[in-house]
Amino acid sequence: MSQRTRLICAGWIAGVFALSACAQSSSELPTTMPGDMPVTVYAPPRPASGVPPTASPTSVPSAQITQATPAATMPTPTETPYPLPKISLSGEGINVVDYRNDNLRALEPLGFGWIQVFNPPEHPILNYKVLYRVPLGDAISGNPAAVNAWADQLESLARERRGVIHAYSIGNEVNLSREWGGRPPDPSLYARLLAIAYARIKTADPDALVISAGIAPTGGDGDGAMDDLAYARALFEAGMAGYIDGYGFHPYGFAYEPEHDPDDPQARGLLFRRAEAHRRLMEEYGAGDKPMWATEFGWLMDPREEGLSCTWPELDWQRVSRKRQAEYVVRAFDFARKNWPWMGPMFLWNYDFSRSAQYPDPCEQMKFFSLLDAQGNERPVMQALRAATRKER
Repeated sequence: MSQRTRLICAGWIAGVFALSACAQSSSELPTTMPGDMPVTVYAPPRPASGVPPTASPTSVPSAQITQATPAATMPTPTETPYPLPKISLSGEGINVVDYRNDNLRALEPLGFGWIQVFNPPEHPILNYKVLYRVPLGDAISGNPAAVNAWADQLESLARERRGVIHAYSIGNEVNLSREWGGRPPDPSLYARLLAIAYARIKTADPDALVISAGIAPTGGDGDGAMDDLAYARALFEAGMAGYIDGYGFHPYGFAYEPEHDPDDPQARGLLFRRAEAHRRLMEEYGAGDKPMWATEFGWLMDPREEGLSCTWPELDWQRVSRKRQAEYVVRAFDFARKNWPWMGPMFLWNYDFSRSAQYPDPCEQMKFFSLLDAQGNERPVMQALRAATRKER
């Protein structure tokens, strides 16, 4: 173990938890980690100042009451072609439920270099580097035995899957109560868990990257949510910069086009360029040498365009048309690469949640971020990405 890892362990673990966090572990590895499937983005209420001028933001809570009623048959809209910038996705990623080769085949022409998965693969995934989202499980209780068991399991996983999993994202949207066992978010405890995860993973696989949980943009403190910048500041105050390889954030576009002014008071920070405020915070705390990883981002497509009337109490204001979804995703990749040299891989949310049997509700919000519809057909966003990445002959 490196001196740096020992220092991290000593600084965070000794005197805090009675853990063997820096020791080698021979724990048996289960086939999956707890909490196999993710819950995704926060659903803040509509900004008080009214409907945004250009579209409507996106986010997704885990358990909203939805209503699926037949909508009037909608003709396939004919839309004026729009110019797309040419982009490369070789350094970018996408969130995937089913990473079997036959399911990924349609994705291959887009050229993504990374995928984020929620069950740890046993074998290398051809043509992709793998980011695995690590569930925190009972470790969020802070109970030393629970934390130690979690750390043992994580170290065993990193050792066995060396060369299969290339990066680990530790938790998800930890500034939300629903991702913290229903309790108020606790950045101090999360910082300690992150330090332990860093030490254990680096012990088992020094080449693996450790990415902090993607923080959810919240537009301030709210019911079950801690302001994203305040939470991030608390993590940096706790020394997080010393035990991450990348800083996780979820720059969802919500209603706004990707280039929209991040200082627009009407948006309250609920837009793609919220990432810039988090980058300034990174630099303030000496983490300017670390990349940001956008481990989720995207725009919510209006289900009415596929013949569904879905009601989401706090999401309806965030819908965008299929055309805008397609256009905004391509423009977001383009904007980031032209303006954010500090941005690491950007993981689009998502490829195939629309087809996941784990979410039978036809109005599950995650389905309307997907590149594929429920029948496996390509949506305009996938077609736009193909056009934008196609090399000129």
